[in-house]
Formats: sequence, C-alpha cells, structure tokens
Amino acid sequence: MTAGLATSVLLFCVACATGASAPDAPRAAPVHHVHEGDESPPEVDAEDGRGPGALPYSPLCRTAKCIALTFDDGPGPYTARLLDILGREGVRATFFLVGEKPVHTYPDLVRRIAAQGHVIGNHTWTHPVLTGLPEAEVLRQLSLTQSVLQQLTGTRPTLMRPPKGLTDARVTGAARALGLAQILWNVTATDYHNTTTELVRKLVLERARPGGVVLLHDVLPWTVPAVPGIIAGLRSAGYTLVTVSQLYENMRPGEQYPVWAAPAPTAPAPSTSAPSTSAPSTSAPTAPPPAKPAPAAPGRG
Repeated sequence: MTAGLATSVLLFCVACATGASAPDAPRAAPVHHVHEGDESPPEVDAEDGRGPGALPYSPLCRTAKCIALTFDDGPGPYTARLLDILGREGVRATFFLVGEKPVHTYPDLVRRIAAQGHVIGNHTWTHPVLTGLPEAEVLRQLSLTQSVLQQLTGTRPTLMRPPKGLTDARVTGAARALGLAQILWNVTATDYHNTTTELVRKLVLERARPGGVVLLHDVLPWTVPAVPGIIAGLRSAGYTLVTVSQLYENMRPGEQYPVWAAPAPTAPAPSTSAPSTSAPSTSAPTAPPPAKPAPAAPGRG
C-alpha cells in the first residue's frame, strides 16, 4: 500500500471512530432480498415509487437488444485472464470490487480494469451483509472503498452492489449520500453452486433477456473460462453487450436497478428460442417465494 493511500484510509477510520455516521433514513422500509447464487429475480416492494416500466434504459438499449455482464468479488487470481478475454472480444463489462483486495493485493489489476474501459463499482470494503450493520459501519464500508478506488483509478464510482443483494433504508441512505446507485441483477448462472464451465455458459445463455444484468464472479476458476462461450452465444442471439452505465441513463443515487418485474426495453423481436419479453400485468406483481439463505460456498457469496 502506498504511503498516501495508507494515510487516507487511516484518517477515514479515525473519523469513523469519532462518531461519523450515515445520513438519517427511515427505518420502516422493507429489506429487499436477492441472493448472489440464487437465480430468482430481485424482490422489490410492490409499491416501489417508480413502478414497472420506469427503468431509465439508454437510447441505445431502448432499440438494441442489450445485456450487461457484471463480475463480483474481485479482483482475484483469474481477473487478469478475464481482462485478456474481454479485450480480445472487444467487450466492456462492469466490475464490482471489494475494497480491501485492491489495497492489499491487486492495485495494478484495478488500474488495468479502468484502463481497458470497464466500469468499476463499489462492492464494500470487506463484503459484509450491510443490512446487519450499524449505520456508521455501512457508511464506512462504502466510503473506504470509494476513497481507495478513486485514488487508484482517478474516478469515483457511481455504482454499488450490496453483498448478497441485501439492502434496506439505511443502506439506501448511505448509497444516496455517497452518490451511488444500487445495482442488482436479473440473470445469473448461480456460479457459486454450478461449478462447471459448460453449465455456467449454458445457464447464462438460457436465462439471458433483453435489458439483462448478468451476475458472475471473476474469483471462480470455472466461471472465467465460460466467458468466451457466453459472449459468442449472446452475440449469436443478437445481443449487444454493454456496461451497466451504457444500459441505463440518469441513474439516481440510492435507487435500485434493475427493478424486479419491470418489463424489458423495446427491442427487435427475439427468435423463438429467446426469452419472452412481453410486458407483465399492470396489477401489482405477486411477491416471489421467500429468498433462499445465502449459499455456503468457498470464498465470498
């Protein structure tokens, strides 16, 4: 760790210890659940103020069949190989990074991710479930990572992903205060459970949908080798691969994207083998079954 980086982290920790806390936020809002490793779509309160169909898709993705690849929990030992693949394929992705890793182990990989034009998001400092933490610790987890990533790349992240997809009013308040939109997902290969490269590839292609945000993990040795086949399959199905920042426009700090049950953007009609993109009923969506517990898997969930 450089002297300047170490000093900034130390100063922030001292500030937290003297009583800094997250902005006040109402405590009655429900926890929104969506688990990494669970193929279920995010659960969103039926009275979400934006309502179905309000996702701010970019002009490109209101006409093209867009999908965004996102990678969590890195950087790690397989991230360099993933960057090689993405560079060779001409694809830009979105990486949600755990703050302590860039500081202690992989600062050069963080710089490389940024240099290749990928979007970097905040995935907290140590990957805790934020909904179980005091407000001051929620803010500390996000602020430390913001500071480190900005120092390493010169750019302050505007996106975050809450570990396990668990968020509530306190997390939302902290994200809003730090200028961070909350990015969930609506496509996953459950790659912490499905531990073969071919199965990861197959599940992503089967579950892909226009307007999709795909959850993958670049810390898993079977996931990264699946990426060339995923890219080829998505392109063959007519998808345009984009970053989350290209998929949506005018994302608001604290808000969640995507919204469960929101329809996909208008796009060219898919082939008969593609997922349905028909709009849901205008009535409030029926809540899905209770979310499964976070998986007991090696590494992080």
